[in-house]
Amino acid sequence: MVNSSFLNDDTTIAAIATAAGMGGVGVIRISGPDAFPIAQQITQVKTIVSHRATLSSFASKDGQLLDKGLLLGFRAPKSFTGEDVVEFQLHGGPALLQTLLEEVLNLGARMAMPGEFTYRAFVNNKLDLTQAEAVSDIINASTKSAVINAANSLKGDFSNKINNLLKDLIDIRMYIEACLDFPEEEIDFIEKGQIKAKIESIRQSILDLNKIATKGQIIQDGFQVCLVGKPNVGKSTLINLFSKEDVAIVTDIPGTTRDPVRASISLNGIPINFVDTAGIRETNDVVEKAGIDKTKAIIERSALVIVLLDDEAEIKDYLDQNILSNDKNIIWVINKIDLSSTAAKVTNYDKNPLVYVSAKCNLGIDLLENEILKSFGLESLDANEQLFSSRQRHLEALKQINGYLFNALGKLEQPELVAEELLLAQKEMSSITGEFSTEDLLGEIFSRFCIGK
Repeated sequence: MVNSSFLNDDTTIAAIATAAGMGGVGVIRISGPDAFPIAQQITQVKTIVSHRATLSSFASKDGQLLDKGLLLGFRAPKSFTGEDVVEFQLHGGPALLQTLLEEVLNLGARMAMPGEFTYRAFVNNKLDLTQAEAVSDIINASTKSAVINAANSLKGDFSNKINNLLKDLIDIRMYIEACLDFPEEEIDFIEKGQIKAKIESIRQSILDLNKIATKGQIIQDGFQVCLVGKPNVGKSTLINLFSKEDVAIVTDIPGTTRDPVRASISLNGIPINFVDTAGIRETNDVVEKAGIDKTKAIIERSALVIVLLDDEAEIKDYLDQNILSNDKNIIWVINKIDLSSTAAKVTNYDKNPLVYVSAKCNLGIDLLENEILKSFGLESLDANEQLFSSRQRHLEALKQINGYLFNALGKLEQPELVAEELLLAQKEMSSITGEFSTEDLLGEIFSRFCIGK
C-alpha cells in the first residue's frame, strides 16, 4: 500500500531541495504556517519581505554561525505550494545542508516526504494533476524533446485540451438530462440537439488527443529495442555504432555476447534503450545457452525487435522457430552489404520493413534509424505539433473515455442510457486533471517524486 499519510496534513514541512552530493549551491525549502517564524529564528532577520532575496547569516540555536547565503520568502498564496514558503540558498556541502536542516526540524518542522511540496501545490489549486506530474517529468527528462514536452504539460497544454472537451461533454449531458426531466411530445430532442454529431466530434478529438499523448509518452519514457541475430552477424558492431562507444565486444569468435549488453541513446530526441543479446543458435555451451534463454525473455519485453541477418533466406528460419510473436514490431536487417554489390535500401518482407545496411562501414544506418522512428509513428514529427508529456494512466483514461462515447453512440434511441455513458466519460476525464481522484491514486503519483519537490 502506498504511504499517503501526508495527504490532508497542514503541518510545516522542510527538506533539502537540491540533489545529493557536493555542489556550489544547496537549497533548503520550508513550507507551511511556521515557515517564516522558523526562518527568523535561524537568520535573525526580523522582517522577511516576500519575493525578495536577502543576504543572511544562518546559525544554530546556540548562536554558532554555520554559513552565509540568500534568504527568500514567499507569502501565501503567492508561492509554489500556495502556503508560506521560505528557501535558504547556501553553499552545497552535504554536512552543512544536513546540519541546517536538523536545526529547522528542531524548531518544529517535520521532514517532507517525496512529492509533498508538489502535492500541496495541487491541493491549493496552484497546479492540476497533469501539471503536477509534469514537474516530475521535467526533473526526470533524459532528452531536450522530453523537457519541452513536459514544459508544455506544466503550462497547461494537456489540461486545457481535456477541460475544453469536458465542458463540451457536460453541455451535452445537461441538455439530455434536462430534456428527460421536461419532455416535449412529438419532438426527437436527440436529433434536434444534434447529439450524435456532437458526441462523434468529441470522440474524434479524444482519438486525436490519444495519438498526441502516445507520442508524448514515447518521447518521455522512450522504448526498448532488442537486437537479435546469429553469432557474428554484426549486432555488437551495430550497438557500438548507435551508442558511439565500444559497449559490446566485437571479435571473430562466435558467441562472445553471453549477457545482454545495454546502451541508451537519443534518436531525434527520443530516448531508446538498445539491448544487444546473445546470438541464437544450437549450442551445448551451458553459459551460452543461458544467454539465449535471456534473449527470448528480452524479446517479449521489447517494444521493437531488430533482427540482423546474413541473407533474406534466414527470415523463414526465425518464423519457423516461433521466436517472434505475430504482434511484435519487427525490422529485418541484412547486414554486411559492404561484402557484396548490394546498395543500402529499404524493402518489405511480409509487411515488415527489410533494410540493407553495413554496420561496419556505416552504410544505410540513416535508413534504419528512420524505420525505427516510423515503427512508432515518429519519423516525421511536425515542428509545429504541440506535444506534451503523458503517462500510462492518461492513455488508459483516454481509452476508457473513447469506449464510453462509443457506447453512447450505440444507445441514441435510449437517451437515459446515453446520459449515463456520458457521465462515466465525464468522471474519467476529470480523473486526468485530478478534479476527481482517489487518495490511493494521489498517494501513488506523488510518492514517485523526489524528496524536496
